[in-house]
Amino acid sequence: MTLGDLLNLLSFFMQAVTKANIAYDLNGDGMITTTDLILLLGQMG
Repeated sequence: MTLGDLLNLLSFFMQAVTKANIAYDLNGDGMITTTDLILLLGQMG
């Protein structure tokens, strides 16, 4: 994951999953939330 991915996730933060943002629902719960943010940050390191 890159800084660009982080910025994209933040643009979809606290939104329901759509075709445009499904790649950022990293835990598959149907929402882009803090959990997805933490998972993405873990993949950046």
